[in-house]
Amino acid sequence: MIPTRVLAPLALLLQAGAAPPAGAPVFQEGLNLNAFVQQGDVAAHVLLRSGSDPRLIVAFPAGNSGTALWFGKIARPAQWTVTTAPVPVHEADAQGRPLRGVRLAAQIGTPRLDLKQAVLSSVRVLRDYQALGQTPGQVLVAPQISGQSVTWQRDRLDSKAGYRLAVTVTHGRLADGAILAGADGRIALEITALSGDPALTPYTPQTLLTPQAAADPAARRALQFLSYHEKFLAGSWRFNTYFGRDTLMSVRLLMPVLSPAAVETGLRSVLTRLSGDGNVAHEEDIGEFAVLDHLKAGEGPSDAPTYNYAMIDSAFLLAPVARAWLVDDPRGRPAPPRSWPNGPAIPRSAPR
Repeated sequence: MIPTRVLAPLALLLQAGAAPPAGAPVFQEGLNLNAFVQQGDVAAHVLLRSGSDPRLIVAFPAGNSGTALWFGKIARPAQWTVTTAPVPVHEADAQGRPLRGVRLAAQIGTPRLDLKQAVLSSVRVLRDYQALGQTPGQVLVAPQISGQSVTWQRDRLDSKAGYRLAVTVTHGRLADGAILAGADGRIALEITALSGDPALTPYTPQTLLTPQAAADPAARRALQFLSYHEKFLAGSWRFNTYFGRDTLMSVRLLMPVLSPAAVETGLRSVLTRLSGDGNVAHEEDIGEFAVLDHLKAGEGPSDAPTYNYAMIDSAFLLAPVARAWLVDDPRGRPAPPRSWPNGPAIPRSAPR
């Protein structure tokens, strides 16, 4: 877990470590086991928190969405173990709309896990529940229990494809809103987490960085998880979306080894979110958090993004970063104007 928002995407490169290759063990940071999955149209950050307050979170860059399950406090701290690394999965909701996500298997050595609260919504909503213990009532959904499986699922508040979290007890048993351990004191679970938000388009290792970048596979994978053709994202899991200041600082710091397309992704994402008077958007509310914004304003269930322009320093960063690319870096300079054989130079933008 990243405790505070840090530079995106440089922050995760420096602090969070690397996404494990397929089938490899996840990595530990403090009480958290982390795994990053990015394959095709699936991108997900899986976290299992050990200790006295067990927790499961799967955060998706798509739509800044997530599914989470908080368990009740346990008497003795316990340690999660991932027994099957997360893999991408595709399912459909009740209306046949696509859902994308991950499936994994994990176990924990504790006599009992009480199902305290599941929250399926925007990462912003999950973050607020983690910090404040509160969440909008309209996003809560009752669990559905069938045999040894418990499932939470719902549409988004604007009736678009939503979320599904399914937990199946493979060792132990479900009883009265809790998961009880087997005779050996272990609980084993199969977990599937899904979101219906439209997928982002990830950069590949070949298209994100130039050959001059450090040959550090772990750092490259971490950077890649937060890098998409639509935008760069701030640190996972708590943010996983656009921040203007973080984007500009990261683009400037990484510019010498970013591909031209990646630099222009960062600049374009900032420019397309400018206010009418030219201010840089500090952050965006998208997906279901945007729906909540519009409902709160009495505007109906729209998912049109809303932007925060509160940060002053962001506007002062745009011009220096743009100059660094368009003037100082030869890769970003416009091509020289074309000339006719016997006539004046014709700028590329002139009508033909």
